[in-house]
Amino acid sequence: MAEADEEESETKTDSSGAVIEELQQQLSLAQSLAEERLDLLKHCRADLDNIMKRSAREKEENVKYASQKLVSKLLPVLDSLEAAAKHDEGSRALYTQLIDILSGEGLTPIAAKGMKFDPYRHEALFQVESKDLEEGTVAEEIQKGYLFNSHVIRFSKVAVAKR
Repeated sequence: MAEADEEESETKTDSSGAVIEELQQQLSLAQSLAEERLDLLKHCRADLDNIMKRSAREKEENVKYASQKLVSKLLPVLDSLEAAAKHDEGSRALYTQLIDILSGEGLTPIAAKGMKFDPYRHEALFQVESKDLEEGTVAEEIQKGYLFNSHVIRFSKVAVAKR
């Protein structure tokens, strides 16, 4: 009888060991699955953060440049008012008002006359002989150029000095 009890005890120990080993394997699988899902969740969260940041940047850019098209269309009007402002006090007042409004939107004139020629801001129409100016300097501004929020929306049309 003692042998039977001993065999039964060994069988119970073997079966409990097998159950424990199986439970440990299940726990290990569950832990690796949890880690995998946590990594996936972290990646999804990072992707969502990036999308939200990109969307906010794009919205900011859209707001910043929303009026660029309108401002570009108003440049010929601005040119005409500037020309008229040289001869008429009323036109000068209108020009000043319009330039103030457009400046508030981000429009700034490009400095040209007397500046070193910059192909990123100036468009050379022709060269003029000059003994007073250094070669490569803008001698004359034919048409004023403008920046809109630091982007060129119209190049200054200029004449460049040569020796």
